[in-house]
This record gives sequence, structure tokens and C-alpha cells, in this order.
Amino acid sequence: MTLYHAIETLLVPLIVLACAVSVLARYAPRTRERVKAALAARLGGAGAAGWRGRLARWLAPQAAAGCASGCDDGGCNTCGANTANNTSGSQDKPAEQVVRFVRKR
Repeated sequence: MTLYHAIETLLVPLIVLACAVSVLARYAPRTRERVKAALAARLGGAGAAGWRGRLARWLAPQAAAGCASGCDDGGCNTCGANTANNTSGSQDKPAEQVVRFVRKR
């Protein structure tokens, strides 16, 4: 086995793993946050010292705010509930834009 094959054997699975983690983080954010919280707890939580404490604080879930907070009941300041900042003055206009596909000739 040459050095090239050894590096290739290590590098390709790492790239595939990184891509899989990226896809999982994008399409399963709740699972990602649960896994991060579990890893932070296994490292000792916020009370850990040294590098384990820094890693646990980095992995610990942050308080979500804004449109992605999961507060969709309309009682909190979500994007759908925020209609007070409408500067157009006209409530008749839809908030969505129509997308039209035009065939090239």
C-alpha cells in the first residue's frame, strides 16, 4: 500500500462522513440538536473544566429566537405574526410574490 492509497483510504470516508453530517443537520435539525445536547451532557455539561467544558458549552443547544424558534402559535413575535411593520400602507397586496415560468424560444 502506497502513501497515496493510505491517504485516500482515510480522506474519502472523512469527506463522505462530513457530507452526511451536513445533510443530516440541514434536513433533521431537531435530531441534530438532540444529539448535540446528549454529547454535551456526556462531556460533563456546563460544569466541566478545560477543553471538555469548552466543547460542552459549544455543543450545548442555544436558545432559539426569531422565525426558526418553533413558536408558531401566533402568540409570540414570529414572522407570520409580525404584520405591524408593513410599510406599504395597503393591506390588499398579498405578502407572497407570484412566480411565473417562461419557456425560452
